[in-house]
Amino acid sequence: MEEQPYSLKWNPNPPLGVPRLVTYAVAAAVYTIVAWLGVIALPMGFLSVSALYIGMGFLVPFVLWFSGWGWVIGVIGAIVGAGILAGMPVPLAIPFGFVELVMVVPLLIVYRTLAPKFGVSSIGKDVFKPKGFIFFLIVAVIAFQLLSAVSGNIVLYLFGFVPADALPLSISAWWIGNMITVTVIGTILLGVLTPVVERLGLTVHGIIT
Repeated sequence: MEEQPYSLKWNPNPPLGVPRLVTYAVAAAVYTIVAWLGVIALPMGFLSVSALYIGMGFLVPFVLWFSGWGWVIGVIGAIVGAGILAGMPVPLAIPFGFVELVMVVPLLIVYRTLAPKFGVSSIGKDVFKPKGFIFFLIVAVIAFQLLSAVSGNIVLYLFGFVPADALPLSISAWWIGNMITVTVIGTILLGVLTPVVERLGLTVHGIIT
């Protein structure tokens, strides 16, 4: 359990300062770049669908560490990196980016409210321990990457970029690719860097502070 509680409340202490804002801006730039690289490196033949989307392996730790700012980072990265830079029209990139709500917000809610009840860290710093890893695997890897795959592909289908008969393949590829990257990259980042990020006072204890 954390020495200081993590929640979804407004937390005025410590106040939001320049070091934190710079951290979130850098994280947004990192996610935007890896989101773009993930889409163009192993494309599945459908717009912005990657067989190995490395960006998600970074986004999950950002969400657990930075709370509401993690969602902002995810939306920016999805709109710009996985969307516009990958060749997606702007009218599609914007709703595509906001699909992050479907995955990020429930993920954040579950970790901030249910994780402590299971004796698991709200920011994933115990992911190298059996209980922490199992919770992470069930919640962040399996369940919420399926939500990401389904919601993202529905948007692409509604805009005519993924045909109906290709949805099962596209959803499966998205889901499996995300699960691989979150399991590998996300676990390493959380296990190694979470204590450092917390010690530097960069984790967000409330919703945005």
